[in-house]
Amino acid sequence: MKIHLDLDSFFVSAHRVFDKSLLNKPVVVVKRNDKEIFENHKSEVLNLNRGAFTGDLIVSKKEYDKSYFLENGKIRGIVVTSSYEARELGIKTGTTLKEALEIYPKLTVLLPDYKLYHTLSYKLKEFLKVKIPFVEQFSIDEFFGDLEGWVDDRDAFLFCKDLKDEIWEKFSLPISIGIAKSKWTAKLATSFAKPNGVFMVEEVDEFIKDIPIEKFPGIGRRIEKRLKERGILTLGDVKENREYFYSWGKPGVELYKRVCGIDNEEVKEREVRKSIGISRRFDVVYDRRELVRRVHVLCRYLSFLVLKYKLNPTFYYLKIKYKDKTSSKAHVRIHRLFNELLLKEIMTTLFYRADEKEMGVISLSLAVSKFKRESNLFDYEKDLKLQNLNEAIFKIRSKFGVSALMSAEEIHP
Repeated sequence: MKIHLDLDSFFVSAHRVFDKSLLNKPVVVVKRNDKEIFENHKSEVLNLNRGAFTGDLIVSKKEYDKSYFLENGKIRGIVVTSSYEARELGIKTGTTLKEALEIYPKLTVLLPDYKLYHTLSYKLKEFLKVKIPFVEQFSIDEFFGDLEGWVDDRDAFLFCKDLKDEIWEKFSLPISIGIAKSKWTAKLATSFAKPNGVFMVEEVDEFIKDIPIEKFPGIGRRIEKRLKERGILTLGDVKENREYFYSWGKPGVELYKRVCGIDNEEVKEREVRKSIGISRRFDVVYDRRELVRRVHVLCRYLSFLVLKYKLNPTFYYLKIKYKDKTSSKAHVRIHRLFNELLLKEIMTTLFYRADEKEMGVISLSLAVSKFKRESNLFDYEKDLKLQNLNEAIFKIRSKFGVSALMSAEEIHP
């Protein structure tokens, strides 16, 4: 399954993380224009390539006062985000500040804090990368994820519900999640999950049948007008007019497939991964044989990710966290062609090397990094055979799930 995650009223929610007095009341974030960057006051240039933005952002350090939105005695400003409480009053994105205050004079008005928004967006993405194999940041407050081979379709709804709850507990950010077989159906589903919910599409044709065309992401006003003139009013109508859309050429074919949920577009990461890891917390375990078994289980999942990314790690890392909250770790650097058996051998060795205490364990973390192409020539032939075997196993797991094939030592005695 593909999932789409959309932070609810993100800019307002970001301020509420640090100011609980803003909860449960009409709040708007209002912007005038970007002229501040040209004025003679301090600004900060932030390098934001690592997160939602793709360049540097200039953030004003000017101290604003109440006159900020006044110009020649007139109120200036546009609402860029409104809380759901404000939306219920009719105050939406694009409403002028003057109109918003006429609707509700006691409205709480906030200035944008782009540094805050970026910081929270980046932290959330890093968190999602631990929880989901593939994460694509679509905008500062939207993400796509691919659960294929990671979570069984039958468990996708519960997984996303737990994920939503965990995001709230960790970040105090409300988020809505749509689930479907395709990216764009999942994105459409998110609008039915809002606010702060989860919505799963199992039968695409039935789901899209009566949805107005303007609700679909990618159908703007120009295309909407063109379609309505032809009598195509719903997404169900779109499905019934395949030849018409195909007559548009590539853009029409792409739109038609997206609407019908048959686009097969992948979730694409926009940055090169520097490491891949997996960690799990659990009730305290004392039995070392059971802990090694759990290391092997985590290796199976980690191997799936490495093979999916087609990477060859040379740095292996393992961390143990004990019941007294102390931790111990070990690592090693090895130039070999990656395969699951090698991973299990290395991580088992690292576990025994790191396990310094005769104490219960509550968490295990495994990671690989420093991806290279070259390998040790002395082991190359053996590793190549194992790698070919791993690729065959990967195909089976991709189709039937990571648990479709497991080694004997992973099974409970």
